Amino acid sequence: MDSISDSLTQENIPCLSISVYHPGDKEEDVFSFITFNEPQTYEAYEIVTFGRKNTCNFQLKHERASRLQFQLEALVGANCSDLQFEIKNLSNRFALYINGNKLSYLQKQLLPCQSVVQFTEFQFLLEHVGGDSVSKFQVVIQKGTPLPHLNMDARYPRSEAHFSKCQHDPREPIEVDEDLNQYMLS
Repeated sequence: MDSISDSLTQENIPCLSISVYHPGDKEEDVFSFITFNEPQTYEAYEIVTFGRKNTCNFQLKHERASRLQFQLEALVGANCSDLQFEIKNLSNRFALYINGNKLSYLQKQLLPCQSVVQFTEFQFLLEHVGGDSVSKFQVVIQKGTPLPHLNMDARYPRSEAHFSKCQHDPREPIEVDEDLNQYMLS
């Protein structure tokens, strides 16, 4: 009986599916510290980091990645009950581009449900698959292929299709309560 009640009360955990690509990966093994295709579960208050530093959740083995390149953080907006994700550029050396828009050092932005994140020769395709839980989320990394027609210097417009699955348009500001504990499940 317990297994039946457990299965009925299990939460659907939100997931960030991230495809990574770097043109020198085959020669330089840029992603050798990353375990692919295995979901990693995080508490919603945990910050997920990418960079060269060995303390990063996802370590990048390349001199054109900063020790701390960027971070992903979960949040719940005032007008939305679902987990959303924010990206913050931690690199003073390299600008971060989100769907073609430049994010400078220590700037952050709410991520749409699907987004392209780029710096130097790195390309990341992030896709947020929603879920019921606001206490946990998962990250799954897989190797990707080059994204067509992407130029780091080009400023291409963001597609409205990226926002079609989201309840909140991430281009609009949202209010965020400083105390996320009120949104946590016990």
